[in-house]
Amino acid sequence: PDSPLPPQAKRCTGRPACRGEVRGAARQAPLEWFAMATMIVIGIILEVCAAALGTLSKQLIAYSEHLQRRRLYILGAFLNILVGPAVDASAYAFAPQIVIAPLACLDVIFNTLTAPFTLRWQQERLTRVHFIAVGLVALGAMFTAVFGSRSDDSISIKELEGLLTKTTSIIFFIIEGGILFILIACLRAGLLSPTVRGISLGLVAGVLVGNVFCMKGLAGIIRDTLAHGHADAWARPTPYILLAGAAGGA
Repeated sequence: PDSPLPPQAKRCTGRPACRGEVRGAARQAPLEWFAMATMIVIGIILEVCAAALGTLSKQLIAYSEHLQRRRLYILGAFLNILVGPAVDASAYAFAPQIVIAPLACLDVIFNTLTAPFTLRWQQERLTRVHFIAVGLVALGAMFTAVFGSRSDDSISIKELEGLLTKTTSIIFFIIEGGILFILIACLRAGLLSPTVRGISLGLVAGVLVGNVFCMKGLAGIIRDTLAHGHADAWARPTPYILLAGAAGGA
C-alpha cells in the first residue's frame, strides 16, 4: 500500500486498456526485483572468487620462493595482477559498492585459515592474536555495510568528475598520499621495528585496497558504455586515471 504507484496508474482514467497497463506494470515489478537480486548475488559470488584468487596467487608466489620454481611465481603474479582485479572489477559492475567492498576482507581471512596447512614450512600457527585480528577485520567490514552509503545511483562521467574534484576529496587524496609516502619511505629505509613494520605493511595494503572508488567508478563507466552506448566518456582522461588507480591498488 505504501509503494509508489507506477506511472501508468497515475495516468489511468478508468479505461479497460489503461487498467491492463497498470496490471502489467504491477506484474513487472517483482521481475525487476528478482533481476536486481540476481545481479547482486552474481556480484557477491564474483567478489568471493576474487578474494580466493588473491589468496591463491599470494600463496603461489610464496610457494615458488620455497621451491625455487619461477613458473609458479609467474602464475601467481598473473593471477594477482590481471585475473583477480578483472574478477573484482566485474563484481562492482553487478552489485552496489556497499555490498561488495566489505567482502574484500575475505582475502585476509582465507589466507589466515589456509596458510597453516598450505605453507607448512613457514610454521604458521593460529593463535589468539590471529583470531582477534580476523575478528577486527570482520567487524570493520560489518561497520562498513551498516554505516556506509546505501545509494548506488548511476552517475554520469561529469558527475563523477565533480565528486572526485570536491575540496573534501582533494584533501583526502593529499592526506592519503602523504601517509603512503611516509610509510613507504620508512619501510625502504629500514627505520621501523619488526612489529611496527608489520603494522605499516598492513596499513599500506589496506589503504591501497580500500580505494575501491577507482574500481567502482571504472566499472560504472564500462557498464554505462555497454548498456547505453555512451562512448564519449572514453575521450576524457578520467577513465584512464581510474584504471591506473585501480591497477595501483591491486
